Amino acid sequence: MALARAFSLLGTELTIFTLVFREKDQGPAAVAALLIVGTIPVILFSPLAGTIADRFSTRQVIPLASVIGGASIFTLSQPLETWAIWALLFIANSCASVVGPTWGKLTPTLAKKEDIGRAMGTIQSYFSMAGLFGPALAGILVKETGFVATFLIDGFLTTFIAIVPFLIKVNHKPEALKDGEKTDIAQGFKFMMNNPLLRSLVILVFGMVLCVSVVNVGDVFLITNIMGANSFIYGLVGTGFAIGTLLFSSIAGAKKVKPRTELIILGYGMAILSLSGFAVGVAPNYWFIMGVWFVAGMANATINSYGVGMMIKVTPHEVQGRVFAAFGAIISVASIGSMSLAGYLIGAFGVREVFVIAGLLAFIAFVVLFPTVYREQLKLIKAE
Repeated sequence: MALARAFSLLGTELTIFTLVFREKDQGPAAVAALLIVGTIPVILFSPLAGTIADRFSTRQVIPLASVIGGASIFTLSQPLETWAIWALLFIANSCASVVGPTWGKLTPTLAKKEDIGRAMGTIQSYFSMAGLFGPALAGILVKETGFVATFLIDGFLTTFIAIVPFLIKVNHKPEALKDGEKTDIAQGFKFMMNNPLLRSLVILVFGMVLCVSVVNVGDVFLITNIMGANSFIYGLVGTGFAIGTLLFSSIAGAKKVKPRTELIILGYGMAILSLSGFAVGVAPNYWFIMGVWFVAGMANATINSYGVGMMIKVTPHEVQGRVFAAFGAIISVASIGSMSLAGYLIGAFGVREVFVIAGLLAFIAFVVLFPTVYREQLKLIKAE
């Protein structure tokens, strides 16, 4: 399952890189708009997507969503107007918003509760391999072949996912509703906000994403326009993050640690990640940024391995799809809010200045909010 999802992510990396690089000549606002359009489906469809993941089987959801998403990505390889690019990206990511929670439902059925941290580390290590090769491969393909090959590869990989549940013989079959029982599509949000640990963790990640997402809009301009890098170097810089994520994820997947140790490591990781925007803002060259992204990648892996693992452990299986979707939607709201302002702020004040301020604000969010996460998770550890 992890390998199949990693290949899908590899294709996504190719498409995102190509779209950003193709649209960057239109300025920061155009890049921000592209990223916003790609993120909106996660917000709009999160209650429905989570409900579909909870109420339908894997072999019903994955094939249909993958075929539609793959067709949309194939079409992006053609010369299109901006509105058509946005529409196709919206469709593809709408399908992805359903596929993600559906895959997520399988993880706790395939791993014991005490091994969730290791399982998430293993899955993340496969993701990191895709992230490692994705930007570099995209840079080479764009430089050598233009803006077509990357979309064709992603379209093929996305479509191929349709048959994966049958190939690896996995399927999650939800329990049937009782007579008169109705599915509450907002249950994911309700459970998350009523659970002290999830509520505090979500608020913290929301605050950090709100501050740091400006980097997603501006780093292409800093690395290419200011530091003089080409598409290959820009892709290579992104591999630093992937290498760091891969390294820590591999460790997390191979080594089982105590829940309290996971919590402490998560704290260090979130502190480091919150300062990455500041470090990029003061970077003297793209080699330095590559090093920053390496460390930030290791820090990011602590959230994906241990933070998400904590969410899985505390969430009942029957609502996990809706909780995962709700979490993604909340974080996407922060990302869109940040990106909506990023294009204007970078144009008005400069990319370095915006990165430095955003990084400092993210660290302040960590200092204020992480103590609550620590206390709530410690209560659960002691109770167990």
